[in-house]
Amino acid sequence: MDPPENDAGNGASESTRLLPEASRTSARPTATSHTRSTWPWMYVVSLCVALAILVDIGEYLIFAPRIRLYESIVCTEYYSHVDPSLVGQDGSVPEQLCKVNPVQDEVAMIFGMQLLFDSVASILLPVPFGSLADKYGRKWIAVMALFGYLLSFAWTLFSIGVLHLPLPFVWLSSLFFLIGGGPVTATTLVTTIVADVSPPEKRSTTFLYRFTSELVAECLVPPIASILMERSPWVPLLLAVGFFTLGLFAALGLPETLPLPDNGADDREEGQEEIPDEITKDGMWSKWIHQAKNSFSFVTRDMAVASLLFTFLVSKVGRRSIDLLIQYASKRYGTSHQANLLISLRAGVNILLYLAVLPAITAFVLSRTNPALKDLSVAKGSIFLMILGTVALSLSSTPAVMIFGLIIYTFGTGFGPVVRSLITSLVESHHASSTSDIGRLYALIAVMEGVGAFVAGPGMAGAFRLGLKLGENWLGLPFVVAAVLFALAAGVVFTIRV
Repeated sequence: MDPPENDAGNGASESTRLLPEASRTSARPTATSHTRSTWPWMYVVSLCVALAILVDIGEYLIFAPRIRLYESIVCTEYYSHVDPSLVGQDGSVPEQLCKVNPVQDEVAMIFGMQLLFDSVASILLPVPFGSLADKYGRKWIAVMALFGYLLSFAWTLFSIGVLHLPLPFVWLSSLFFLIGGGPVTATTLVTTIVADVSPPEKRSTTFLYRFTSELVAECLVPPIASILMERSPWVPLLLAVGFFTLGLFAALGLPETLPLPDNGADDREEGQEEIPDEITKDGMWSKWIHQAKNSFSFVTRDMAVASLLFTFLVSKVGRRSIDLLIQYASKRYGTSHQANLLISLRAGVNILLYLAVLPAITAFVLSRTNPALKDLSVAKGSIFLMILGTVALSLSSTPAVMIFGLIIYTFGTGFGPVVRSLITSLVESHHASSTSDIGRLYALIAVMEGVGAFVAGPGMAGAFRLGLKLGENWLGLPFVVAAVLFALAAGVVFTIRV
């Protein structure tokens, strides 16, 4: 197919750069001069990183213990019918007996459906909440989203531990995402705040530091969670509630960073139209449709932006395969405790990548390249490594091959942050006076990833269950699916011109 090009009405062609030199350098000379925040931009970014670390610690305290908790519930129910003599007086079953296919199949189904329901909120809520954030401010919507996320997890623990409801009742936790939009909206708005205050030439590196917060938690927390799990899965799960609460209080301390309007600039952005009188007369519904169309014209006027948005969808589906890594390794090689350490391995490689490898590449190897082309070059190398890594994981008949594949895959995970930086530059190049599109842009990215998660939840769980039925050699089937999806994303990235 023809390469996606920037066709914003400026006569761009295959041989024309999408971002003229002037637009790259003048779009936002100083980030802090356009926002309501009077804080130095590094202070704001540091607080966002601290907030993200607190919430991410909570998430990684949940990850493996929740799998083990669900597995123990399903396992006890299974052996109560099959062989009650294996159920202890306390209602527990030895973990090694819980690796049978019927139990693992049920656990995969529970998690797959949970991802499906969570994804509904990720698809429907980010755009309206992102539009509200562009109009009224980022901070309080982010606070609401974090509060809804806290209530969601609290319901999961309450329904199992206090009410002792059947396990499928945990799916109701997704309803609490209606408060603020849930974790996807919270993550989107924290990243938007970082984009609001970061100078354009430092944005790509700042995004890497922003997403390193998750990696710090991912590296340090799983070994601690594994130790705590030896006493009971409930210990790390209850501790996670405390970290979520601390993250909520950190969000309350954030400054408002919504960009200030530039009174000297035309209020209408490039590509937007005035609302015709006849539409106004037809009623509020027609007016709302026309305004919504104008609000997202930054996508329809630029095929490069639309194409890059598509990569967030397919790469999200592919990345979901890694969520099955613990269950995959647990089924093939042993217990959840050792498999949980794979998360720390992946995080350690990611931290090295984000804090050392990619900044060094952008600062030295690509130092003479303009920011957009620099991001595109890193994205191409990253998606190639993700394809290679998932292929290796799919063929991992031994732990050594699995670890090799995981390391190669992880070295490609800078794809998301650098593509986010690239697409931000493309959108900002259309108007130098503000960043009013960024909240909606990141909301659309969240929707694309939400659609991806919506498909990936049952899809990857179904691929894993199919692999269980086909035999041990097919347990890596989800990683085969991921490799194909990453290849689709590569097809887009390698045809973009900047």
